[in-house]
Amino acid sequence: MLQTARAGTALGSVCCGVLTVILIAAGLSATTQTAAAATITPTDCVNPKVPDTFRRHLITAIRVSGNLPIRWADAPNIPRIICWQQTRFSTDFHAGGYKQQWFGVFAMSRREVKTVMGPWLSNDRYELILNPKCFVHGWDACPHTTANTRSAQQLIAGLRWIWLMYGHPSTAWQHILRTGRFNSYPRPPADVTPTHDPLRICPVQRPVFYNDDFGEARTVGGYHPHWGNDIVAPSGRPIRAPFDGLAVRHSDDWFAGNYVTVVGREGYVRNGHLSRFGTLGRVQAGTVIGYVGGTGDARDPHDHFEWHPWNVPRTLHRSPFGYTRITDAIDPYPFLNKVCMGMRSPRASTGE
Repeated sequence: MLQTARAGTALGSVCCGVLTVILIAAGLSATTQTAAAATITPTDCVNPKVPDTFRRHLITAIRVSGNLPIRWADAPNIPRIICWQQTRFSTDFHAGGYKQQWFGVFAMSRREVKTVMGPWLSNDRYELILNPKCFVHGWDACPHTTANTRSAQQLIAGLRWIWLMYGHPSTAWQHILRTGRFNSYPRPPADVTPTHDPLRICPVQRPVFYNDDFGEARTVGGYHPHWGNDIVAPSGRPIRAPFDGLAVRHSDDWFAGNYVTVVGREGYVRNGHLSRFGTLGRVQAGTVIGYVGGTGDARDPHDHFEWHPWNVPRTLHRSPFGYTRITDAIDPYPFLNKVCMGMRSPRASTGE
């Protein structure tokens, strides 16, 4: 299974004041102590106004994370991303929408934060593990050590998100310019209509076999429910981008092995345990992004496949294990059935 913790570098800033944004078209509400803010465009953020404390907090977060690139402290696209998210560099930012709550400097949803706070999918099992209580329930009850402040934890989360989804801050900014998305936080003119058919083709060249094992108990890296479906196919079979998007590679030697994330307009998918990588960067539906393998903790060759929509459907499929959502992922089974012919796997669990 592919989860994530450990990503890129920590971003963050502390600023005074809570700003409120109301995006009626997106069905989003955000409260603030001041007035409603006008929508900010990427052009407005080429030279953003950055709080004096920002770089200091950013450097602190990068250092305490244990594995984020220190050079990101001077990356100009990190403050641009925060500016465009319109959180005003405030750790107190909060917004809500249908089945979603966003908060913090990067306007990450609580489920997105859970995606990057654990030990899973990390290249380094011994990195700083983000405090779940602080992230999910607030910081007031947490010990205010250097590694546990709002700024440090929120910046680490946002920079790990950049690392996981885009690889580098400049790539994340280019994706914003191209698609109008950084995460699930809806900024106009982002599409806010949930899609019923996100996949244009089957991720693995057919014939393939899979079960609805979303939520099945797994124990690698500590107990966790399976975030996706395992698509069983012979080693070396091509894995294809199921839609147009940005393909980003990562590797570890203990969990997901070689894996590729494809970030698109409707959300993102993740493919794990690849034997080797294919074409990366900007890809079209059908582009071969890798090949089926058994790297990481896989017991047999398969593609661990996850689907993470930006906009949560009103009606969610419930897996045989009782799950509809796990962090920011939903069960890909009904979507795979539309493009892969729904062939059940004759095997039991194939790993993570």
